[in-house]
Amino acid sequence: MESKIISLIEEQVAVGFTGKLNFLSIYNRQYLGHILFKNGELIQATFHKSMGKKALFQIILEEEIGHKFNLVLEPELVDEKERFIHRPFSELKLKFADLLREHRESLKYRPPENIKIIIDAEFLEDSLAVTPEEFEVLKTLTEWSTPKELYEHCQLLEHEITMALVSLRKKEGLKVVAVRN
Repeated sequence: MESKIISLIEEQVAVGFTGKLNFLSIYNRQYLGHILFKNGELIQATFHKSMGKKALFQIILEEEIGHKFNLVLEPELVDEKERFIHRPFSELKLKFADLLREHRESLKYRPPENIKIIIDAEFLEDSLAVTPEEFEVLKTLTEWSTPKELYEHCQLLEHEITMALVSLRKKEGLKVVAVRN
């Protein structure tokens, strides 16, 4: 299945579009996010609270699972300082298939939303190496303790967060302290 959004992005890249592609709720036309283009280059994406490649992947994932959007193209001036994405869209597109596959595989490991996760203090004293993804999850867990908050506030992609949580649990670095109702 060819993605309508990917086709529209490729079209804007091909014609050298400068402006914004807005994503609006199909139900009430509420603003959900946008993609910025400058001279046919995709330079920024936002979706809900995410930015950059994470937001772009979330948009593609939402379409993949069947969500529809009202799409509105707006030509406008775009400043280079708004750039948050530094790779060409053709390169990013190649990664989408792999990311979608990894995302599907990680769904079976995603924790329930009603638990509270904390970092095990003993783990911090150990000298076990952590990956950059695990570090990002640990850093986010210092402020946020539920999976819902973690997925919302961590800058990693959802499947990266899930797999980092699995890995940290195997290393006994996390504890589930309470089921929240």
